[in-house]
Amino acid sequence: MTKKGSFTGRIIDRYEFQELIGTGAYGEVYQAFDKQLLRNVAIKVTTPALSEQSGGKVHVIREARIHARAEHSNIVPIYDVLDYEQSVLIVMRLVIGDDLDHLLSREKQPLNIDEALRIMHQVLWGMDYAHSKGIVHLDLKPGNIRISHAGEALIMDFGIASMLEDQNLLEKVAHGTPSYMAPEQIKCTYMDARSDIYSLGVILYKMITGHHPFAKATTVAELLKCHVEEIPVSPSHYVESLPEKFEMAMLKALEKKSSDRYHSCREFSFALEYALKESVQYRFEDKELRWDPRVAIYLKVRLKLKETAGFISAETINLSASGANLRVASDIPVGSAIEMELYLPEDDQYTKIRANANVLWKDRKPERDDIVIGVYMSEMGDVDRHKISVFVRNLLLSVEQDELPSERTQTIE
Repeated sequence: MTKKGSFTGRIIDRYEFQELIGTGAYGEVYQAFDKQLLRNVAIKVTTPALSEQSGGKVHVIREARIHARAEHSNIVPIYDVLDYEQSVLIVMRLVIGDDLDHLLSREKQPLNIDEALRIMHQVLWGMDYAHSKGIVHLDLKPGNIRISHAGEALIMDFGIASMLEDQNLLEKVAHGTPSYMAPEQIKCTYMDARSDIYSLGVILYKMITGHHPFAKATTVAELLKCHVEEIPVSPSHYVESLPEKFEMAMLKALEKKSSDRYHSCREFSFALEYALKESVQYRFEDKELRWDPRVAIYLKVRLKLKETAGFISAETINLSASGANLRVASDIPVGSAIEMELYLPEDDQYTKIRANANVLWKDRKPERDDIVIGVYMSEMGDVDRHKISVFVRNLLLSVEQDELPSERTQTIE
């Protein structure tokens, strides 16, 4: 039977709304027909509340356009975005199939390891691509992973959580789905790709064992406390035949400190694969820090060694949310603790961002009479770090102008 919603039967622009196929906290999803290209599509109609909560429809549309350009075979592509009355209409591929949440409910038992990894590897590679563009999901859950009839695993609903991230940090209000939220997301501290890796760890745990890592929690408050403080029940408690190395690989994604988790979804994917093969050849020594993408950019910086009074002028060669390569005129020893003032362009002016940093390496360039140093920004405000990550993300996306677009979220006070 056709499900009807408030938009069923309407024709907006070139789209004829046919059937309501899903609802959530921030909108409804319809099956619609594109009368120009003669194909069925899915259209998400956002609620006015989302537009207001994330800073207006202009912000929602901008974020939808950014995520539309994150084109990957395991990310549901966005085709169009329309500003309509009090809503934003996001037009995307209609995936014929079911979401992972319904798949797990229908099976009524855990997936075997091969089937779970067939799905999870696809999701990890899709998220690895998104992270390389500076895009963090922050609401990964089985309901946001669609499994097509052809066996494709596609990630949905990018952007809602990241649109709210500035507000999260400023107002200390956590947005997300409690069952899958990383500890730093619950505590409203700085979130990055490793927060997504935690959520994917919970999803994999549930696929393999049929249980949540903190199944003993009976209330939302208990569940959030478990994410932050409790050690997960060992997966082998539910699946005795689970290989020990595979169990260890799963649990690494669920570490409380983000720095103890995998540094990229690619690393997580390889770890799972090699844990099953029990290979002794794989090592994590050369980490690809996909959770922290860099961009080549020249910005003014002032540096000061902790023990000195004066500032030294410098400029960034490249920049990320936690580190930078800097060109400096004065010699600064490796291991030095420094204070930084970074001038980040924002609209028509510059925002000064302060950070404490450590010099990790140094490279002299005699032919250019300068020195390049690598610094790790160890102390910085969460909002300032977020501003840098958004700046990096936007620059990464802006250089690809020729690319074509290809369980309910809760607010925890």
